[in-house]
Amino acid sequence: MPPVQSRETNGTNPNVTPNGCPFTGSTSTAPRRAQILTDHLRNKHLTDTLHLKATNVAPCSSGKCMGSVVRQREPFPPGYKRPKEEVLEQAKEFIDDYYASMKKENSAEHERRWIDIQAQVEEKGLYDLEYDELLYGAKMAWRNASRCIGRYQWNNLQVIDYRNVKTAQEMFDAACDHIRYATKDGQMKTAISIFPMRTDGKHDYKFWNKYLFQYAGYQQPDGSVIGDPANVELTEVCQSLGWKGKGTPYDFLPAIVSANGEDPVIFEWPEDVPLELELRHPKHDWFEELAIKVNCVPLQGDMLFDVGGMQFPACPITGWFQSTEPVRDLLDENRYNMAEIIAKKLGYDTSRYNSLWKDAAFLEVHIAVIHSFQMKGVMTQDPYTLTESFMKHMEREHRVRGGCPSDWVWIVPPSCSSLTPVFHQEMLNYHLRPALEYQEAGWKIHTWKTPPTAPIFTQYIRTKKRCSFKAAAMAVMFASGLMRKTLNKRVKSTILFASQTGKAETFSNSLCDLYKHAFDAKVVCMDEYDMAQLDKEQLVVIVTSTFGNGDPPDNGETFARALMQMKNKNGEANPRDSPLSSVRFAVFALGSRAYPHFCAFGHSVDTLLEQLGARRVHAVGEGDELCGQEESFRAWAESAFKSACLSYDVGHGVDMNEATANLLGSDLSWAPDKFRIIQAKTHTDTDILQGLSTVHRKNVVPSTFISRTQLQAPDSSRQTILVRLDTKDNEELEFTPGDHLGVFPANEDHLVQAILDRIEGGTKPDDVLEIEALHKKLTAAVVTKTWMPFERLPPCSLRTALSRYLDITTPPSPQLLGSLSMHTSAPSERAELEELAKGGTKYENWKFERAPTLPEVLQEYPSLQVPPALLLSQLPVLQQRYYSISSSPHMYPGEIHATLAVVSYRSQGGKGPVHNGVCSSWFNRIDEGETVPCFVRAAKNFHLPADPSMPVLMVGPGTGIAPLRSFWQQRQMEIKSGNGQGGNHGDMTLVFGCRQSQIDHIYKDETAQAKTDGALTDIYTAYSREPDTPKTYVQHVLYNQLSERVKELLKNNGHIYVCGDVAMADDVCTTVQKILEEKSAMTSAESEALIRMLKDSNRYHEDIFGVTLNTKEVREAARSVEPAESNAN
Repeated sequence: MPPVQSRETNGTNPNVTPNGCPFTGSTSTAPRRAQILTDHLRNKHLTDTLHLKATNVAPCSSGKCMGSVVRQREPFPPGYKRPKEEVLEQAKEFIDDYYASMKKENSAEHERRWIDIQAQVEEKGLYDLEYDELLYGAKMAWRNASRCIGRYQWNNLQVIDYRNVKTAQEMFDAACDHIRYATKDGQMKTAISIFPMRTDGKHDYKFWNKYLFQYAGYQQPDGSVIGDPANVELTEVCQSLGWKGKGTPYDFLPAIVSANGEDPVIFEWPEDVPLELELRHPKHDWFEELAIKVNCVPLQGDMLFDVGGMQFPACPITGWFQSTEPVRDLLDENRYNMAEIIAKKLGYDTSRYNSLWKDAAFLEVHIAVIHSFQMKGVMTQDPYTLTESFMKHMEREHRVRGGCPSDWVWIVPPSCSSLTPVFHQEMLNYHLRPALEYQEAGWKIHTWKTPPTAPIFTQYIRTKKRCSFKAAAMAVMFASGLMRKTLNKRVKSTILFASQTGKAETFSNSLCDLYKHAFDAKVVCMDEYDMAQLDKEQLVVIVTSTFGNGDPPDNGETFARALMQMKNKNGEANPRDSPLSSVRFAVFALGSRAYPHFCAFGHSVDTLLEQLGARRVHAVGEGDELCGQEESFRAWAESAFKSACLSYDVGHGVDMNEATANLLGSDLSWAPDKFRIIQAKTHTDTDILQGLSTVHRKNVVPSTFISRTQLQAPDSSRQTILVRLDTKDNEELEFTPGDHLGVFPANEDHLVQAILDRIEGGTKPDDVLEIEALHKKLTAAVVTKTWMPFERLPPCSLRTALSRYLDITTPPSPQLLGSLSMHTSAPSERAELEELAKGGTKYENWKFERAPTLPEVLQEYPSLQVPPALLLSQLPVLQQRYYSISSSPHMYPGEIHATLAVVSYRSQGGKGPVHNGVCSSWFNRIDEGETVPCFVRAAKNFHLPADPSMPVLMVGPGTGIAPLRSFWQQRQMEIKSGNGQGGNHGDMTLVFGCRQSQIDHIYKDETAQAKTDGALTDIYTAYSREPDTPKTYVQHVLYNQLSERVKELLKNNGHIYVCGDVAMADDVCTTVQKILEEKSAMTSAESEALIRMLKDSNRYHEDIFGVTLNTKEVREAARSVEPAESNAN
C-alpha cells in the first residue's frame, strides 16, 4: 500500500483529529489540514479537504493503526437511542446539506422544514424524513462508503420506501420484490430497501442474515464442514429455529426476520428469487464435473442506515459482484478451499509454492466466473474495468466535492493488485454521515420474548394484503393534514418538461395549475427526474421542445437515453408485460418549422412511451415557434385535460371554463400585488458565473476574450468574425473537434438604458435587489399570506438583470403584453395591448411584421411605466447561444475559436429599426481580456470517424465552414505528429460556398495551406454572386463535379459532413439522393432509405443552423400551415 506522504498544505482549520495515527503521523492535537494524495503511477496529485468534515470516530490511536481491521468502530449497543441533542445536531447538518444540494440553502422552504424537524424532535425525540430526503441520504450514504469500489454509480441508486410495513411477513415479501426488481434481466440494479426506523431501540426491524443469500455450512462430527464454513454459526441459528437443510454444499439459508422487536421468523426463499449459476470454463470441460455453484446476488442484509440523526436497522442493498468476489468464496482456506483441487486438475505440483499453483488456480477460476456470468447474462465487472471507473470517480469527487473517503485495503482487488491503478493511488480513509454502518449479529443481542423451545419454521406463503414492490416504491410520505390526505387520494400526475429556451417550462407550470383542479400534479425537469419512478407513475404529461437536428434539449438527453435503454431491453415483449403498462400519458411537442425535423423529439417520446406499453390518453400536440404556439398549446391543453379526466373518471365537479381560463396565466403570472422587490442583504451583485450557473442549472465557466479578426473584405456590407478565447486550460472546456460552445452574452447597453428610463417608482438601477412573491396558504380555514423569496434570479441590480439575465429583444409574448397593459395610463394604448394579449391572428401579424424588442414596445406605448418587479418576474431568461467550435485543441492548445456572422438587419422590410444579434454583436464590441461565460456541449454525432482512413466529404458554405476548420486543423496536426494508423489518412474533400471570391471567401489561405500539408485532398468553391459567372451553390458542385466521388465515398464506408442553414442542408441531402438514384441505379424509395440508414449509422452528419436573417420565407411558410387539431384517442 503506498504510504500517504507527510507533507500537507498550510491549512488552518481548527478541527483536530480525534485520535493519533502512526501511519500518517497525526496526533490527537494536530490540526486537520488539506491532505495531498499522490498517484504514483501517473505522478498526479489530488488534494483532499473533505476529510475536514469527517466525524470524530477514527479508530486509530497514537500507538496503533487499525486500517486493516474489519470492524474499526464498535456497533451501536443494544437498545441504543440517540439523545435529542445529538439528533438535532445531526439533523441540522443533514438538512442543511440536503437543501444546499438543491441550491436552496437558507430559503424559506429550508427554514420551514428545520422548524418542523425541531418541533418533531422536541415532541418525540425523532422525526420523519420525507421521501426526497430519504433518497438523498441513501445516495450520500453509498457515496460515503469508503470500502465500496462500485460507488461511482451512487447517483443511480434506487430507493424503495418500505417504512410502512408492520410484520415480518411483509418485510420478507418486500425483500423478495426488491430482489426480483434488482435482478430482472440479469442487469443487477443498485437498489436499497428502507424499512421502519429505530424508535426506542426496543422495537427494531431487522434482517439477521449478513447477506440475504448465503450457502449453509453444516458442521460434521469430525470438525469438517459441508458447505460454506463462514456460515456455520448462522446455519446453527437457523436449525435452532426449526429449519432443516438438505445437507448439500450449496443450500441457500432461509431469511431470518424480526419486526417491531418481536421474536424472529424464518422464511424459505421461493424458487424464483435466488439467482445462481453452475460454474463452467470456456476451455476446461472438467469444471462441470466439480458441480460448483455460485450465488449471483450480493445482497447485504444487516447494515444500519444512519441519516440525519435517524437510524434504520433494516436496509438491504443490492449491487453487483466484482468478479474476484466469487473466486475468493471458492478458494479462500476458510471458505470452500478449492484452490488445491483446481490446481491439481490443471496439472500443477501443489507440494511447492514456487510453482505458483495458487495463482494459476485463481486465474482459471476467475476466467470461469467471468465466462459463466456472461453465459448466464448476469452482470459482473472485472477488477481492471472497475478500478479504472473508480479512479475516474475519485478524481471527479475531488474536483466536485473536495475528496473521496477510500479504504485502500478494501479498494485494491485481491488479485492483479499492482496491475490496477488503485494500488498506486494514495487514499485517505475517514467517516462521513449519512452512512451505512455495521451492526451486531441479531442472535447475539436479541431480547427473546419466547425462547425457541420448538421449531417455528414458516413456509413461504404470499399474503393477499402484502405490500408489493410497486406500491411501496411509489409511496411518498406526505405530511399530515386534511389537504394532504385529500391530495393523496387523487390520481397523481407528473408533468415532465425539457426546454432549450424556457418556453416548455412555462407551459408546464401553466399545465400543472390546470391539472391541480382534478389531479395531484407536480412539475419536474427531465434531467432531475428519477427514471426508476416512471413505471410507478399514473399519468405522465410531457412538454418538450426539439433542438437542432431533431435532438432533445440539453436537459432532455438523459431522459431520452433512458427511454431508449428501456425500449432496447423490452424488445418485442407482450404489451401486458411491458414496463409502462400501467402508465397513461400525453405529449405536447414544441418546435419550429424553420427546421426539417419539426417537433421530432416530442414525437419520438410519444412513440417510445407507446412502444413501452404506456397508454396514450390524448393525441400528441404541436406548437410552432414561428406561428401561433401559445394558441396551439391552449387548445391542446384544454382538450388533453378533458381526456385525462375522462380516462380516470375524475374532475366531475370541475368548472372547465374556470379551470382553463388562466392557461398561461399561472400562479407565477403577474399581478401588481403578487410580487415586490426588496433591498438585498448584500451590496454587490452575485458573481456572474455563479448567477448564470444557478439560473441555467449548469456549470458555467469563464474564458477570456483574446481577439477577433474580421474575415470578410473591408468593403463587404456584411461581417464574419473569428473569435479567439483563452480557456486557461480549464478541464470543463476540453472539447473534441465538432463540439459546440455555449455562450452567455450581454444585451446592448442602449437597449438596457431605454428600459431603465421607463421604470416605475424611481428604483435606482444599480441597487442590488431581490424579488419576493406573495404566497397564500389555507390553515384551519384561515388564509395566511406570506412574502417568500422568488428564487428566479440571484441578488443583482436591475441593470445587471436586464443586461445579463433577461431577454429584452425577443418579441414580448401575449402574456407579457397583458401584464404591461395594466401599467398604461392611456386608454387607447391599454386597449391595443389588451387586444394583442389575446393572441391569435392579430398578435401573430404584429410579431411577424415588426419583430419588436421590449424597448420598441415601450417606445410605441409612451404612457407605459413598468414596475421593476414585473420585469424581474415575467421577462424570459436570456438563453445561451451555441456556436460550432472552429479550432483544433492540438493546433491551438488552451484556446477555443468560433466563426460567426455578425447579425444586423432592419425589421419591417428594411424600413424599421436596426436589430442586432445579441451574441454576435456582443462579440463584435467587447474588449481584450473580458470574461466570456461559457460551457462546452458535446456534439457526439458530428465528430470525425474513429478510423482516420475513412474518406470524408465536408460541405459548409458561409459560417458553416466553422466546425470543418476544426477538422482540417486536427488532420494537419495528426499528419505533423505522425498519428492516425501509421499515417494512413483517407481523402478529406472540402466543398465551400460564398458570394464572391474577393469579398467573403473566408479561410481561403488556410485551406490552401491545409491542402499543401496533405490534410485536404481537394477544395471546391461555389460562388453565388461572382461577377460574370452563373450562380453556383454547393449542391451544384456536388452534382456537377463530385457525383462519382460521392458514390465511391459511400461505397467505401466514407462520411459526409454538412454544416449550415436548414435550406442548404435540405438541398444537399436532396442532391446526394439524386446522385444515388442516377449513379447507383436506385429508386427514390431506395435512396431515401439509404440516406436514413447513413444518418442512423452516423455516417451522414448534419450540424444545422436555425434562421437568422432570412426569416421571411420560413415564417410565411409556417404561417400558411394551420395548427392541427388534437383529438383524444
